Amino acid sequence: MKKTLLYLILPMLFAASYGYSQTTIWDFGNSTSSINGAAAVPSWPLTAGIGSTEMVVDKLGLFPITTNTNFGAVTASAASFTDGYTAVNRFQLNGGGGGTAGNLLPTQRYVYFTVNGACTVKVWFKTGSNGSARTVMCTNGTTLLGSGTSIGGATPVDLVIFTANISAAQAAVGKIYIYGDTTSSNIYKIEVSGATVTTPTLANKSFQKELDITVYSKQNKIFLSNIKSKTQVNVCNVLGALVKSAQLDADSSLDINSGVYIVNAKSAEAEKSVKLIVQ
Repeated sequence: MKKTLLYLILPMLFAASYGYSQTTIWDFGNSTSSINGAAAVPSWPLTAGIGSTEMVVDKLGLFPITTNTNFGAVTASAASFTDGYTAVNRFQLNGGGGGTAGNLLPTQRYVYFTVNGACTVKVWFKTGSNGSARTVMCTNGTTLLGSGTSIGGATPVDLVIFTANISAAQAAVGKIYIYGDTTSSNIYKIEVSGATVTTPTLANKSFQKELDITVYSKQNKIFLSNIKSKTQVNVCNVLGALVKSAQLDADSSLDINSGVYIVNAKSAEAEKSVKLIVQ
């Protein structure tokens, strides 16, 4: 009888232990997410940015900058890391987290999540400028939990992996933030192990939902069609500066000089960002 009870209890203990150590992986580099031990599912499609509104995608919070739309752009950029991890895409921060160097509480261009206990966070990233030293930080808003810095110079090491071991007390402070110190870097993968990711969902936010309009350029004009309701359109250059803004409620076009632009269109229902080359 005792042996029978032992055989029944042991699998339950193993299952409980396994459940506690579930792993969450946001693999931007290969367009998948695996949340709290679940099977990987397609996610993180190619995009020019998330716009200027905070959102939560697969339990990962994305906090942009209000004056730009290119935070969270997922673009093609292959990379092979020293641990054997390979990727074809990247998640672009497109700038630092705000404040001075070493700032522990970012105000812009950061990702975040919450967990229910002690955990280990691992981050794969690449400098936003080949050969330049760039730092990515992991904090809880008050304490530096981990960081990594690419090595610039004549023989740069642009691909970096770093680990942050977070105690239960540090996790209980609130959000865990990951961001570029004062400059831009590209995140390829984030892994959280040892705790359940509990980031709450924001109301009416969806990374996959895009505004159903067509945006294209031709002869120094940007054309927007299939506009069905009042839509705010912001056009920024590659440095993030706003160069044109308009509120539209019907198909229209905008005159603009030659260059590369990020066009963000936002209505009450959805949002869309597009990168355009105007010749």
